[in-house]
Amino acid sequence: MLEEAGVEFVVHVSSVDETLTPEERAEPAAAACMLADRKAGVVVQELLTPGAQDPRAVSQGGGEPPSVPEPITEPTLVIGADTIVVLEGRIFGKPHTPSEAVGMLRKLSGRTHEVITGVAAWGIMPGEDGKVSAGHTTFYETSLVTFRNLSDEEILAYVGEGECFDKAGSYAIQGAGGQFVDHYEGALDNIIGLPVQRLLEKFPDMVK
Repeated sequence: MLEEAGVEFVVHVSSVDETLTPEERAEPAAAACMLADRKAGVVVQELLTPGAQDPRAVSQGGGEPPSVPEPITEPTLVIGADTIVVLEGRIFGKPHTPSEAVGMLRKLSGRTHEVITGVAAWGIMPGEDGKVSAGHTTFYETSLVTFRNLSDEEILAYVGEGECFDKAGSYAIQGAGGQFVDHYEGALDNIIGLPVQRLLEKFPDMVK
């Protein structure tokens, strides 16, 4: 989606702990923003730590990325995002087992759920004196998705394909999971996992 919008970027997967306490799970939108901030914060730390691996190089060709050779010399925007599915206040994250995925899809069948994507953006600005300043903001976007009634046969077949296992709520609207959707309200890019249009409104300079 960023490519289609004309944004140049690279991906860095920050392997942070996505565990939420019961208190944190009670506020889904705040939880999504917090997880997004955890992810972005790890990358910002690495960028600002001498000798750290350079997150900007991780997605280029595989293998071990080079270390950061020198301090950041140009403005850099680090974006973290986390998407959760919420049904009647209960957060549905990524399933860990086939039975968990089946259970989620059964609960979503024939009902309307929320898809909330939290976004954290860190702007890193190098100064002439070698010091670096950073600005920080978070926001979230909410869309509504309504599933048609699903049979156990089609749920089991979908879970067997494996698409569900790294997706919040156990489905991907942009993939085979789109067949389950009767209709949706709100931004499709948010349901897929990143509210690009909202990002571009906030950071129009992303497009070169």
